[in-house]
Amino acid sequence: MKKKLLVLLAAAALLLTLVSCGKSEAAKAVDEQIGAIGTVTLDSESAIAAAEAALAGLSEDDAKQVDGKETLTAARAAYEQLVLESAAKEISDAIAAIGAVTLDSGAAIDAAQAAFDAAPAEVQALVANAGDLAAAKESLSGLRVNEVSGLISAIGAVSMDSKDAIDAAQTAYDALSPADQAKVTNAGDLSAAAEKLKELKKAEGAKLLAGMRLEEDRVRGLKFYYPSAFRFFSDGSWDAATRCFVLPYLGQEGDRAWVRLLFNYTGDDWVFFKKVTVVADEQRFYKFFNYFDIVRDNGGGDVWEYIDTDGSSDIEMLWAIANSAETIVRFEGDDYSHDFTVKASDKEAIRAVLTAYEALA
Repeated sequence: MKKKLLVLLAAAALLLTLVSCGKSEAAKAVDEQIGAIGTVTLDSESAIAAAEAALAGLSEDDAKQVDGKETLTAARAAYEQLVLESAAKEISDAIAAIGAVTLDSGAAIDAAQAAFDAAPAEVQALVANAGDLAAAKESLSGLRVNEVSGLISAIGAVSMDSKDAIDAAQTAYDALSPADQAKVTNAGDLSAAAEKLKELKKAEGAKLLAGMRLEEDRVRGLKFYYPSAFRFFSDGSWDAATRCFVLPYLGQEGDRAWVRLLFNYTGDDWVFFKKVTVVADEQRFYKFFNYFDIVRDNGGGDVWEYIDTDGSSDIEMLWAIANSAETIVRFEGDDYSHDFTVKASDKEAIRAVLTAYEALA
């Protein structure tokens, strides 16, 4: 009888133990992980993910014993919301950083717009100041349109000196979006100014050509225009033995025009140049030639060496010479060299050829 009672007491104790414990150790551990998450912040992702992984790793029976499943779901939702809000805040801050819109605000506005456009719809919906971005873009558009309109108005009466003003207005106009270009009410004046300048340059070009020496090849239908800085013999050939120079001349065939360029050295001894260095104020230009492409001759105690080349790639250099306070040219061979300073009259000749060329091109 006593033994039976002991068995019954032991069974009751076991039953009480089971009732008091309630859940498995695995389920308890997961609940503890969930509880440890605490207040959800942007730093909670690793804790939430660990708890989710632990819950997913439980057996079906253990998972049923976890009391914090809804808490974990809520934590995940809270974290995802914080992520969206944080992304929205970054965009809002970028918009706020634009500040008062000026012509220099383009980069800031573009950056804010790019961030907004790249964000998902859920984030865009949380950007409270998205309207400020649209307003900033509109303000910048107005400033840009007004700037271009002002540049066009500043051209005034068109003359040969209007090129820089027209180019500045055209560059600014071309930089506008098509929508902003449509807002420039005096855009037609810009087109008219450019056309007027073209007419003036054409007339100036014709005037300059009239003052140049014309050599024609009627068989080939070619015309060549030489500025007055060139010296010619009675037979029509140009004089290479007069002095050192770097001078362009024009070729024309129908409506097509091109620039030729002569590098000529004259002195009392040979240089056998293969390289020419042009120093126009602070700008330096270098030309290299094949030794056997250079014509060399002598007479009357002088020697001369020259090369007649395509000058289409030398327009920048020629303008630099024409506009320089001082240009020094060095003819250089393997052992000898010779320097000379470009004359003011040669600079004017270069300017005349280039101006005529622009009128014909």
